[in-house]
Amino acid sequence: MFIDQIKPGARLQIQRPNDGPNEGFMCKVEVVLPDVKEVMVHAPISQGRIVKLPQGGVFNLRLLTDNAAYKYGAVLAAYTDIDGFDVIKFKLTTGGDKVQRRSAFRFNCSLNVEYSVVSQSGQQSDREVGLVRDLSAGGTKIYTEKSLRVGDLLNIGLQLGDELVVAFGDVRTKTDLPRESKYPYQYGIRFTMMPESDQEKIIRYMYKEQREALKKARPR
Repeated sequence: MFIDQIKPGARLQIQRPNDGPNEGFMCKVEVVLPDVKEVMVHAPISQGRIVKLPQGGVFNLRLLTDNAAYKYGAVLAAYTDIDGFDVIKFKLTTGGDKVQRRSAFRFNCSLNVEYSVVSQSGQQSDREVGLVRDLSAGGTKIYTEKSLRVGDLLNIGLQLGDELVVAFGDVRTKTDLPRESKYPYQYGIRFTMMPESDQEKIIRYMYKEQREALKKARPR
């Protein structure tokens, strides 16, 4: 079991047994007790509230490293408190299996985005606007009024707090949304030619937002 890979400050995703690969709760490791194979992480939140997971429940923990993701089996041992924040103690039961790169981990958000379509000759269309949701270092979903084609290449500009991320992305999927939706189309985008520095900006933003949400959910 590769518990030595888990360090304070590491990124973990808590998944219930029936969660899909992009479902679950992203958290940060606070304390690691390798001798007893225990890990303490911030309690997950949803819609600004602490999610109370069942004590004794069985979960999967996914560890995000620089290059890959690893899965651990775990049992929720207890809830505790660190500096006024709700913290979960997990007892690791299995783990260390490499499952995928970190870019597949996604963060639910709602952000404005600008983009243009890049033709095969390199020409770019006028800038369009839309909404980004389900963000990760490897891709996102864009909601927009513009009709695009699967295979189109986009030049995307995304403001994450004080940091600007600029990336090219391939349109992988297209979904027509109901008439009552604000945007008629949803596109699944896979980032291409994104520098590691911009991937880091996305990861930093995801965890900053998670931390801020925890602060707001803290009882007064």
